[in-house]
Amino acid sequence: MASDGNSFRKLILVYSFWFLSLMLSASLFEVYFFNLGMPLQDIYLVNCFWFLISLIAIPFLKGLRTRDFMLIGIAFAICAASVLILFPVVESAYAFRLLISGIYLFFWIPFNILYYEHRKGNNATIGALYFSVAPLISLVAPAAAGFIATSLGFPALFSLAIASFMLTAILVYLFVENKTYSYDIRASIKAMSGLKSLIFIEGFAMTVLLWTTLPITLLTFIDRPLGYGLMMSLLTIFTVIAAIFTGRMSDRFKRRREFILPTVLLLALSAIFASQATDLALFFVGFAMINFFSGVFFPLPFALLLDNTSSLVDMMIGREMILNIGRICGTIFGLMVFILTDIQTVILMQAIIILLYIPVFENRKKKLKIY
Repeated sequence: MASDGNSFRKLILVYSFWFLSLMLSASLFEVYFFNLGMPLQDIYLVNCFWFLISLIAIPFLKGLRTRDFMLIGIAFAICAASVLILFPVVESAYAFRLLISGIYLFFWIPFNILYYEHRKGNNATIGALYFSVAPLISLVAPAAAGFIATSLGFPALFSLAIASFMLTAILVYLFVENKTYSYDIRASIKAMSGLKSLIFIEGFAMTVLLWTTLPITLLTFIDRPLGYGLMMSLLTIFTVIAAIFTGRMSDRFKRRREFILPTVLLLALSAIFASQATDLALFFVGFAMINFFSGVFFPLPFALLLDNTSSLVDMMIGREMILNIGRICGTIFGLMVFILTDIQTVILMQAIIILLYIPVFENRKKKLKIY
């Protein structure tokens, strides 16, 4: 047990350095390219490339080796950050997003498998801890990135990110066991029975709203690195408490439905509020509420997946495949709405789609184990 606990702590350390490295390289992605002269619609378009490599590669591979894959994922990230230093032009945004798209298969999937092997009947709590590390780092990293970019320049920031990625690679090499897993893409998709439409909506609406639409909308209010970074840091303050509290309560009472559906409703209502914001103060309130309820929400579907799948590997592969399809489709949809209307309408449309999660969940619940 002690050895197992030590292994878990090492994974948390690797995860922390990995996410810090990502924040240093990518938390100011939107403001960096906006200040290079890239229009907002083009920044939205670039995010269509965010998941391509993983989406294309997953069906052609039959297995993975945890440490080897994670090191390859870090190599993709280092190459992406290097592009920003070597080619400070708007076209680099496409190369950056394309290269970063490799990390979802090569880093996140093997890490997730190793991480969730430590669960022992506490699927939501361990998920809440997982989803809390990122907000904890996000309390500091975007603001620090903004300060470094303002005082030393973006090349210094991206160089620091590369150094952090290299340190992460050393930690992976030292601490991560090189386990081998095999998978079949058809079996992985089949393992998502009853969950595919829910995962698709999560990718299509929730993640695109949080990772693409809201950061781009924030640019319409703040377009300088330090102010943007400070704002992104401030927006994460209550997420950690929300995620841990909800995860523990959900595991204790095993009532996933009673936690998931109200959270989805409140998340959608928060997005509707944000879509109507006309100044920074109102948008901040809406964005903060979305961050809060998304911090409550995201550990719970993950726990539901763990409750309903017998193969951890198939679950991770199938989930990532469906999520990536949803993310790309959702980004294309958001871009079309943006071109035809405005960014606030994109938020509103995504809020409406988030609401669809509730009737779809109710329709699928007979096929799921919902304690």
